Amino acid sequence: MINLTNLQLQDAISNLLNEEKGLSKVLEMTLNGLMFAERSEFLSKERDSGNKGNGYRGAKAIGMGKEIRLSVPRDRHGVFEPVILALIRDQEQHLYDISFDLYGKGLTTIQIGELTQKIYGRHYSSSSISRITKTFYSEMEAWRNRGLEEKYLAVYIDAIHVKVRRETVSSEAFYIMLGLKEDYTREVIAITNIPIESASGWKDELEILKSRGVKKVGLFIGDGLSSLENSIHQVFPESYFQKCVVHFKRNILNKVKPKHKAEVAEGLKEVFAMDKINDTKNDALARLKAFSLEWGKLYKHIDKLSHNHLYEYYFTYLDFNHQIWRMIYTTNWIERLNKDFRRSLKIRNALPSAESALTLITKVAVDKEDKNYHYPIHNFKKDLKLKEIINLD
Repeated sequence: MINLTNLQLQDAISNLLNEEKGLSKVLEMTLNGLMFAERSEFLSKERDSGNKGNGYRGAKAIGMGKEIRLSVPRDRHGVFEPVILALIRDQEQHLYDISFDLYGKGLTTIQIGELTQKIYGRHYSSSSISRITKTFYSEMEAWRNRGLEEKYLAVYIDAIHVKVRRETVSSEAFYIMLGLKEDYTREVIAITNIPIESASGWKDELEILKSRGVKKVGLFIGDGLSSLENSIHQVFPESYFQKCVVHFKRNILNKVKPKHKAEVAEGLKEVFAMDKINDTKNDALARLKAFSLEWGKLYKHIDKLSHNHLYEYYFTYLDFNHQIWRMIYTTNWIERLNKDFRRSLKIRNALPSAESALTLITKVAVDKEDKNYHYPIHNFKKDLKLKEIINLD
């Protein structure tokens, strides 16, 4: 063994650092030396057990933006575990977590591989990144199937359509539900894939909601999907249902000539008058009938508005306190959530499978809850009706 003075050792390290990849070599030597010293200390306490050193095994880590190779000391009994190795594993897990976060933000697997190369000195291929994301599939699936609270003041329902590969690439429906809890905070309570959106599909999803613990929902808010109200009342007969007014207005205006749009829009604004805090459902239906008579002569789709009792579902919001009308007369809350999903999905022309789409959408939902949905919506404290509905025996 050669004994070097501190100055000689410093010179040797300095010369080594000047070599190509010298910093990585010094780091490798330092970490390997620390692990060797740690094993020596460990074995000194194991003398009575007969335990001894048993060579080394290879391992890889990342240091100073470069990949480094380590020699991990082993012992005969296989119980020695260097502390530094735990740090390396934490680093690897950190890299996995970052890769999945970037995937959830919309980056492609190729882009993630390039970033990991630049920042961590390790390049992951597209297939490697795909394998990393798949490790989260079971975690995301468990989150989607978690138990839920027994009562929700309101549940917003909507479907987002995503291109996925199932033999061929086609657009499939992913059912989304956003719940308002009794403490006035929100949570995403359902993300499910059924290729086609239908009332029967929603009925199945509502049944699953019950199997996960939900017993009472005060109000459902959804779009104008045909027979959706029947599916809701079959599963949750005591719940109220509000059809989205924004969708309703949009559907009316889409079939109106450009020269009439402004007038028709103004008429619809009067029908759904948010400033009339003492408004009643009967008064609103009377305004809808007048609107239908005025414009029904020119447009058949407007004429039928006064002949179908299902249009009453657009005025359910009037049964509740006026301070929450703007939050429950439309599906805007869940539409904004779906916009976040689309933002993450739009970079990809199509997802390789429905499962990968579910995982990605779920990741966005989890992030949304952590950042936004834990804040209570205090306006709902002003309303007593929703509490009454979910507390009915």
